[in-house]
Amino acid sequence: MAQHEMADLSDPLVLASVKVDDGCDHKYCIVWDMNARRRMRNGTNEPRPKPVQVAPVKIEPKKKPRKRSYKTVQQDIGAV
Repeated sequence: MAQHEMADLSDPLVLASVKVDDGCDHKYCIVWDMNARRRMRNGTNEPRPKPVQVAPVKIEPKKKPRKRSYKTVQQDIGAV
């Protein structure tokens, strides 16, 4: 088999063509962010919770929009 270089997932061209799901549950982190003002007001210092891994990491290609013919578009807007 041929050896291929791994693509950098932070590259803008890669991010434009694939959808990356890290498989983590971020709800506790979101709630922690919402409570930021409460912690500042009360003077408490709580560490940010780590996201919990609930599913394997998935990298899928983004679905491309279906190409529509000119006549179909014209019928949809009522021009034909």
